[in-house]
Formats: sequence, structure tokens, C-alpha cells
Amino acid sequence: MESEYSRAEKLFATLFVVFLLLASINFLRELDGIPARPSYSYYEAKYGVDELRDNQSRLMVLERELLRTYQKFKDNLTEAERVYLFKREEYRLAIESGNATEVLKREYLQAKENYERAYAKYLAAKSAYEEVSQQLAELNARINELSARAWEEYNREYQLYRLKVLALKLLFALPIFIASFLLFRKRRNIYTTSLIAYSSLLLVYLILSVIWSTVQVIGLSLFGAGASAVALYYLRKEYFRPERVYRRRIWQNRCYRCGFPVKDDYLYCPNCGTRLKEKCENCGAMKPLYLDFCPYCGVDAEKEP
Repeated sequence: MESEYSRAEKLFATLFVVFLLLASINFLRELDGIPARPSYSYYEAKYGVDELRDNQSRLMVLERELLRTYQKFKDNLTEAERVYLFKREEYRLAIESGNATEVLKREYLQAKENYERAYAKYLAAKSAYEEVSQQLAELNARINELSARAWEEYNREYQLYRLKVLALKLLFALPIFIASFLLFRKRRNIYTTSLIAYSSLLLVYLILSVIWSTVQVIGLSLFGAGASAVALYYLRKEYFRPERVYRRRIWQNRCYRCGFPVKDDYLYCPNCGTRLKEKCENCGAMKPLYLDFCPYCGVDAEKEP
């Protein structure tokens, strides 16, 4: 009965540690919400980034509208210029040939007037578009500058917030660990052992969570680099072993040493002179080198017949 009771007591002690640890971890997570967590949107509003972004949206809409207008007047100018040049040349040739009429002159002058009007509208549209584009570029630069300042201040406050949260968590975990350690030193039994195990695991969890939140990106990068290196080493060792490369080239009807294409009846490579076949000790047939079994009799190449 004593042995069964001891096993049951150990089981309940383990459950005691597990449940206490789960409850404490949940409580530590709740401590994240006690200090005032900084909000990045607050600092954006503090530096006026939100207002500038509203102006940015309006300017972007206006820029798109002015761009469409500018392209429209540019196309109109191209067409007006084509008609003007045609009418001018037509009127010039009529004057040189003595066939100039008032109708041709009026058409030429009208085309010239249309071209000049289209050119004036084009210049106005271009000027308006370039002015808004310049304003938008300056506004974007200002937004980037203020956003950087807002992020810098937010990041300082966020680091301070993390220190406050860490201090609260340590104020919870350290006294439990110290009390458990003192009780464990004073009286060692299954209960004090459970308490010291619980407090130690809680402290380890707290330390690891802080380390992980600080270097998680670096840790993931190092893990990825290490995993890639191991994978490359494995591929190099297994897939690119000389024997595997030789067999693969033999299956592809190539010289196992230099990769030059060869035929089934070749005994030597015509490119590098390497011997390609050997005589099977069991059946006497000429079989390719580096095969585990003879393709004609099926006997293991490394065994005696």
C-alpha cells in the first residue's frame, strides 16, 4: 500500500506542478495588459501624420484627374498640330502655284488658331499636373520624415512598456522562486520538491519568453541557415556521392567519369579513354562498371560466383 500511495502521491504532485504552471503562465500573459501599451496611431496623430495623409489622398485623386486631363490635351495638341501642318503646306503650295483661294487661306488660319489654342491648353494642363505632382512629392517626403520621428518615439515608449511588463512578471515569479527555494532547503519532501520544480519552470519560461521576443528574428534566421546547411550537406553526401553519380551517368548512356555520350558496345570512352566495362566473373559477359548486379546473370558483383 505504501508503494501504491507513493506512486499516487507522485502523480498528484506532478499534476499539481502542471496545473500551477498553466495558471501562472496565463496570469503572466494577463500582466501584458496592466501597463498602458503604447499605440503607434497616437504618435502618428501627435506629429500630424493622419492629417497629412488625408491631404495626401486628396492630392493623389487630384493628380490622377489632372494626369487624365493632361494626356487628353496632349492628344488634342498632336491632332491639331497634324491638321495645322497639313493646311499650312497645302496653302504654301497653292501660293507657289498661283492657285491660292480665300477658302484655303481661311482653313489654314483656322487650323493655326486651333493649334495655338490647343497648345495653350496643353501648357496649362501640364503646368497644373506638374505643380500638383511636386506638391505630392514634397508631402510624401514630409510624411516619411514625421512617420520616422513618430516611430522613433513609439519604439522608445514600447521598449519602456516591455521593461515595465518584465518588472511586473519578475515581481510575481521571483518571490515564488525564493520562497520555494527556502522551503526546499529547510525541508525536502515531495511537496517542497514540487514547489521548487514549479517555480523553476515558471522562471525558465519567463526568461525564455523574454529572449524569444527579443531575438526571434535572429533565431529564426540562424535556424533557417543551419537547416539549409545541413540539407545541403546531406544532398552533397548522399545524392552527389561518386558511386551514385557514376550509376546515374551509366543509366543515361554516358561516360561515368566525364559524362560524354557513349553507346552500349563501347568498352572505352572516346572522350577521356576511361574503361567502361568489365568481365562478369560468373557469366563472362561484358557488363558496365559500378553496377551492384550483373544485368545478364543477376549475380552480385562483389560476391564470388
